[in-house]
Amino acid sequence: MLKDLGSFFARCCQAAPSADNSQPCHVDWYPPKLVLRYDTERVRGLTFPAESQATLLSVGSTIENIIQYCDYAEVNAEVAIYPEGAPADVFAEINLNNLDLSVSVDQQFPLFSRHTNRFAYKKVVIPQAIISDVVGLESGGARVRVLQDVASINAIAEQIQAASEVRFQTQEVHEWLGRSLRFTPEQVDSGDGLDVATLDLPPGGGLFLRFISRWSRMRKLNQIGAYKILAAIDAAPIKKAPAVIAITGSDTAIGALEAGRLLCRVWIYLNAQGIACHPYYVISDQMERFKLGTVPEELVPQAERVRKDCRQLLELKEGETLMMLLRVGYPTREAPRSKRLPISQVFTDLSTSIKAE
Repeated sequence: MLKDLGSFFARCCQAAPSADNSQPCHVDWYPPKLVLRYDTERVRGLTFPAESQATLLSVGSTIENIIQYCDYAEVNAEVAIYPEGAPADVFAEINLNNLDLSVSVDQQFPLFSRHTNRFAYKKVVIPQAIISDVVGLESGGARVRVLQDVASINAIAEQIQAASEVRFQTQEVHEWLGRSLRFTPEQVDSGDGLDVATLDLPPGGGLFLRFISRWSRMRKLNQIGAYKILAAIDAAPIKKAPAVIAITGSDTAIGALEAGRLLCRVWIYLNAQGIACHPYYVISDQMERFKLGTVPEELVPQAERVRKDCRQLLELKEGETLMMLLRVGYPTREAPRSKRLPISQVFTDLSTSIKAE
């Protein structure tokens, strides 16, 4: 029974969003403690590293899922971030202080319904009461800003397009994307990565993505301006969005964790209201890469303009950064949902190592 309960909490963790559906967290279960660590053996070198903003956003979302379910099940959860004495790959330990085997297991809890919808949205205004609820959500220093007027939405779409132009000209980022794409049923059934069926592609779009997944081909196409076309396609849905939500936070590791919690909280709430969400990380990624000095030299001026323009548009304070954008609206269709890895790959049961006292 302890193993089953630990496995359920691991599924709560696994339901969190992650960059390219990479699922970077591994859960060790040592009742009454959950240990969240970077799955070094499985994902190192294939996606964002453990200390990256993108990974920490996913970790924060993972923590939020656990806390939300614990609140529902009336379990007292105590979170220790980067606990003293823990291995370097450990993000957090969550002690479930009053845990017993009577904890309810509810697979219909809203966190399990959170999902991405990259398809078209209806031209319907989101009720102000829902917007107010979202703005009222918070986590530490992370905050929500909602863009609803046409001018602001068009302005952020222009920044997404500019950031995407940089992305499609950056070999490292392009190769990461190529590795994450899943085209065949066998690849999709593996349970990680981006199922191309979840992308709003035109006929033949999947074949084109497979063709350009090799950097040697993309580099040649970029010589005739392919990056501009792809960036414009990437930004186009934003221009039609009823609203865009910006998640911002302190430009630190703790700030990214807090923003991840807030991101997941907003996302779960909106999906429960029947409102679809489509995450855009491209601006945040370029801002982070600019800070770390990993933008290709010839693209630095454009990345710097994106950073400055976004700071002004979103009224970012000193030490604050954009963590994520969400395109939101009422969906026109139900979107396919990304699969998850088998629980055995992301969960280790250590309950049998507990010695009787």
